[in-house]
Amino acid sequence: MITFNKILFPVDFSDRSKAAAPFVLSLAQRYAAEVVLLHAFEPLPPIYGGMYAMYPETYDFSALEAELRPKLVEFAKSELPKVKSLCVVELGSPATVITEYAEANGTNLIAMPTHGYGPFRRALLGSVTAKVLHDAKIVVWTDAHAPEQSHRAHPKPRHILAALDRKPESLQTLEIALQLGRDSGATVEIVHAAPEGEVAPLHSETLIEELVAEAARHQSVTVQTQTEVEVDQVVNRGSVAKLIRTVALRRRSDLIVIGRGAIQGTVSQLRANTYAIIREAPCPVLSV
Repeated sequence: MITFNKILFPVDFSDRSKAAAPFVLSLAQRYAAEVVLLHAFEPLPPIYGGMYAMYPETYDFSALEAELRPKLVEFAKSELPKVKSLCVVELGSPATVITEYAEANGTNLIAMPTHGYGPFRRALLGSVTAKVLHDAKIVVWTDAHAPEQSHRAHPKPRHILAALDRKPESLQTLEIALQLGRDSGATVEIVHAAPEGEVAPLHSETLIEELVAEAARHQSVTVQTQTEVEVDQVVNRGSVAKLIRTVALRRRSDLIVIGRGAIQGTVSQLRANTYAIIREAPCPVLSV
């Protein structure tokens, strides 16, 4: 059973931060969570490097912090009303500050707005988001990177898509998707991309069915019914990111749940495609 009682929400005051706020607000209200709004800023390059690094005398860290903290407080009041919040300003590399703060302060979830730039937005994930996804050991939520005009995700999920492979870690991914579906009253669908060259796709389908049955027992839900959670299966081969995007658009998914695991670790179909899935997703992605 996963709980989101402390959410870390990095804020850089961009339009993407503001666009992600309704989703963070919905999560915080649903789980009665505290939201930590964190703004990290990097210092100017030092005059000298190494252990004798010297910064320009005009660079006043305390003054910058005093200027930024009220902006965070105002952001929290306007975008996260009636939610317990804490505003933190830190000096350092943003990705490092985010992951270290999350690990040191018992955070359950990092909510990261992604950033795209003009016509190349699908080719870029944003270096800070990519590093957090790589380094963080907890669940990371990322918002829609390339939103469709005809597809607007709802802050409280109504249709959840769980993307699974045949790795043992998929059980945890599915259990979290089922729990989120139960907590928000959403339907849950499973999509599985069969590996290229797989000679027996039906074997994969059988394994996924067994996974569904085991997860349903753990979560005490009935699958493939009209009760709490409905689970359909789509088994296909081809580009993982494009398949997940296609299914998410067809099913009007509000949230995609994938198993991120240790991206730098054992390669699987989904872990190897984590960045591509997030870039192509038409709705937020929760990576476990």
